[in-house]
Order: sequence, then structure tokens, then C-alpha cells
Amino acid sequence: MQKKIIISVAPVGPWGAGEGNPLSPEAVAEQVIQSAKAGAAMVHMHCRDESGALTTDLSTFNKTADLIKASCDIILEASTGGISSMSALERTLPATNRHAQLASLNVGSFNFGDKVYQNSVPDIRLWIKRLAELGIKPAMEVFEAGNMHCALNLIKEQGMKAPYNFIFVCNLNWGMPYHPTLISYLRDQVPQGSNFGVNMIGSSDFKQHLEVARLGAVILRVGFEDSRRYNGKIAATNQELVSALRSELEADGFSIATADEARAILLK
Repeated sequence: MQKKIIISVAPVGPWGAGEGNPLSPEAVAEQVIQSAKAGAAMVHMHCRDESGALTTDLSTFNKTADLIKASCDIILEASTGGISSMSALERTLPATNRHAQLASLNVGSFNFGDKVYQNSVPDIRLWIKRLAELGIKPAMEVFEAGNMHCALNLIKEQGMKAPYNFIFVCNLNWGMPYHPTLISYLRDQVPQGSNFGVNMIGSSDFKQHLEVARLGAVILRVGFEDSRRYNGKIAATNQELVSALRSELEADGFSIATADEARAILLK
């Protein structure tokens, strides 16, 4: 039997206003609720203001989360990514939201365009400890192959509780490009009984999503944060992307996890 696939939606594009990008709490919540109806079991949310800028002010984030959870039972994954200019502790603020059950945890730095996206090992240690204090399960985001070695070392060093969740982030400039051999190499390092997923940044179709599902990925993400394009179209909403990915996965023989099934897989 094929594993159930958890569809995650990352609803807000990084460009700010325009092109249908949902920015207000009401607009984001509506698209997330509709995405949940279409098959998304998890939402990945950054702390942004209503212009779309990353911020340490939790007002918009908290209101959005409240609106979402009032109408659906989707898992909230709070992003601790932030931006390099934030302090390490500030980047954990979204995980303090009362609805958060997962939090992204960057496990290494990389060249991001002409800048360096800084995720130092001392900061990663702080994030691991803070998430443990909050009772939040981390989803470790891997941007380069070497990040995986760092993550596995920190798992032992910090006594993190299995099973673990890993997210391989592909095609960010200049992070690791997507290649099935590279995904297979990273997959083979995932401890037995743990989970991995893949984020495909800038994708124009779902071919790579399907390929990694066949390689054993449990979590697949779509949404305006990653790409609005699919199969020669430009999505008007996030739920359009969720529905399209779901259709292709089901046509390929996969089944889609509900939010409760996703909790059972990710939050053990």
C-alpha cells in the first residue's frame, strides 16, 4: 500500500501586494479554509503584516490563525524562518501561537541570491530548546546536503525525540537544486520510522512532486509562497493548487491524508 501523502499549503507569496496574493487575515484564512476542504492537512505560515512584510508583530499572524482554526482543523506549522536581521529568539515568536503544533526549523545557512541566509549552529540549538519548551514538534528544513549532517548531529546532541520530520527545500537560489539522486541520498539518511517531505520552489508543474512521492516523501507542499504556476496555468487561489496536486496524486495511486491522519504521522 502506498503511504498517505500529507498536502501542505504555504498561502502567501513573498512579493507583497498584487497578483491575487492573500495578505489580510480574512483573505489568508479564507484561502486556507478552502485549501483544507480541497485536501490540505497542514498550513505553513510566516509572521507577516498586512503588506506581506515579515515582522515580529504577531497581531496579524494570531488573528489569521484564530480565523483559520475557528472554521477548520488543519495543522498549523509556524515558520521560524524569519529573516537574518531578526534575533534568534525573535524568529521563534510564531511558534508561541496557541494553535501551532509544528514549527519549521532551519538546520543550516546557505547563499540566498546575493545574500547569506544565516542559520548558525548556536542559533539552531536555541531554536531546538525553545520549541521543546513550547511543546512544538520541529520540521527540520534542509537547504543543502551538508545541513542533513548537522541535523543528525544535533538530534543526538540535543536528545531530540523520535520520530523526526525533515523537509528538503529545493531550487532556491542558491540552495540545492532538485535531482532525484540527491533526494534519494538525503532520504537514505532519514532515521527509520521518521518522515521527510519536499518543497519545490518555483515549480511549473507537479512532475517533481510526484517523483518524490514515489521516492517515499510523506509531505508535499504547494502554495503561493512556492509557485503559482502549474501545468501551463497560473493559479488564482491556493486551493486551486491544492486541488490540482491532489488530483494528480490520486491518479498516480496515492491517497491523501486528513488532518487527523497527518497528526498521527507527524506529531508522534
